[in-house]
Amino acid sequence: MTDPVHSSIAFLDSGLGGLPYLQWVRRRRPDLRFTYFADTGNFPYGERCEHEVRDAAAGAARRIFARGTPKLLALACNTASLAALEEIRSFAPCPVVGTVPAVKPAAERPDGRPIGVLATRSTIDSPCLDALIASFAPDRRVIRSAAGDIVRYVEESLLGEADPGPGAIMLRALESLREAKVGSVVIGCTHFLHILDFIADHMGAGVQLVDSREGVGRRILELIRGDRAPENSKRGTDAFFVTRGGKNTERCRMFARLFGLEWAGAAL
Repeated sequence: MTDPVHSSIAFLDSGLGGLPYLQWVRRRRPDLRFTYFADTGNFPYGERCEHEVRDAAAGAARRIFARGTPKLLALACNTASLAALEEIRSFAPCPVVGTVPAVKPAAERPDGRPIGVLATRSTIDSPCLDALIASFAPDRRVIRSAAGDIVRYVEESLLGEADPGPGAIMLRALESLREAKVGSVVIGCTHFLHILDFIADHMGAGVQLVDSREGVGRRILELIRGDRAPENSKRGTDAFFVTRGGKNTERCRMFARLFGLEWAGAAL
């Protein structure tokens, strides 16, 4: 039996953060098959140092490729992309698309107001973020705000029976951006997309939230443009994998159902 990884569009994150990216692409290409990998055994990437993230993400990618060759691998995590994208590309048997903070589209907004970047501490402190700002927003004031605790909130509490809401975790990080009167906020962590409505409500209608789903998604669509499933062929199921030793398995099961993915369990 063919492994579900083979010839799928694969997404890798340390947890649940990359699911909105898979959803964006699948809505536009429902004819394709998708696999999602949560590297729960090394969660969270955003609390690890750069070389640990690089080793963890590269190791997860190698285990994915050992199962089968996807059409494409999307590294659906800013922290992992900044640390490990080039290494994974060096051994990948398929195209690899990374996810980086959407500084460029935020800087292209004509209002000239400060730009906020909301991300994990690892991304906020990354030299790669420095390089993005230097390249695309050298003359703009950029306010960085770390809110890494929201990653654990999404993984451990969001949509649960005792969900306390993200307010206590997020308000301090968002308040610093409000005080700076930013005109846009770059959503620099994929997990934050799960609470985008909360962020938008708190920042107000005059602040544009900018994330990389469309940019990453369009790049994926461009790279697989020629891939069409044969007519009358069986599409197969979309699968959700986790790595061995990870926690919150039941939460992952719940999100697999919410995003229409078949639970494949701890298979890496």
